[in-house]
Amino acid sequence: MTAFTEISVVSDGEAAEAVAEVLRPFAYQNSVVLEQLGDLDSLDPMAVEPAVTVKIFVPQEEDTAQLRRRIEEILYHMNRLYPIPEPRFKVLEEKDWAHAWKENYHPFRVGKRIWIRPSWYEGDQSADGDSAAAEDIVLVMDPGMAFGTGLHPTTQTCLIALEKSVHEGDTVLDVGTGTGILAIAAAKLGAKGITAVDTDDLAVKAARENAQLNDVREAISVGQGDLNSVPREQRDIVVANILAPVIIAMLETAGLLDYVRPGGRLILSGIIDEQQPQVEAAIAAAGGTVVDRLFHRDWVTIVAQSDGDEV
Repeated sequence: MTAFTEISVVSDGEAAEAVAEVLRPFAYQNSVVLEQLGDLDSLDPMAVEPAVTVKIFVPQEEDTAQLRRRIEEILYHMNRLYPIPEPRFKVLEEKDWAHAWKENYHPFRVGKRIWIRPSWYEGDQSADGDSAAAEDIVLVMDPGMAFGTGLHPTTQTCLIALEKSVHEGDTVLDVGTGTGILAIAAAKLGAKGITAVDTDDLAVKAARENAQLNDVREAISVGQGDLNSVPREQRDIVVANILAPVIIAMLETAGLLDYVRPGGRLILSGIIDEQQPQVEAAIAAAGGTVVDRLFHRDWVTIVAQSDGDEV
């Protein structure tokens, strides 16, 4: 049996996905684990912000001084932009390391009735004592997938906005779908005609697999491409959890708001609070009106309404 070294970094939900991506190239089989451990900075058992441990495993013959130094350098540079602790290195016993970490991962709630759990978890209790209810919308998402497992503030606020906005039979467009978590949530909330696109072929593969895992594959059409690859049909809801500059460009040059029916909702996230005025100015210039804002730390999710005419 191969012996492994575990390399871990304790972060928060905001930075965990970025840490996971920089560690992924060093990981055995490119596998990254995200463990939710609860909020280390709060005594409140119902604290919203979880602490997350990002882990990779490296065969011990590859655990060299040069590899450790390289990882420490990368995290040092990240720490200059956002607080990131130093990595911890632990030589593991020869056991089933690939599954032992799962014992520390628990499901968690987002909004009022969205319950996110890993595929192997059969219980109904979160780390803070919350329990799944019969009326909850259950999303099955494994934490080994870095982007779009529900830990990041922008993903959580988008899920809350969808919970408020989706009605039975709504049509939805998810631009930059990642693992497909938002499209899957929309389907489980009652949407029927859902289109999800991403420029990354690995994201498209993951979104299709996750839709199948959540038994909503027939409700979601997943394709590779950007907004320009999507037929310009008006939907009840369009969601884009990307980055503010990309969102602004889509509003100004790609007609993003044209994909939303009059009175429909446009849910935009990946926006730092200082970028909010520029995004809202672009929404107004495109013919939309901001109807709601959801804040989580220094991130904001904007919900706008299309004021345009039907096409």
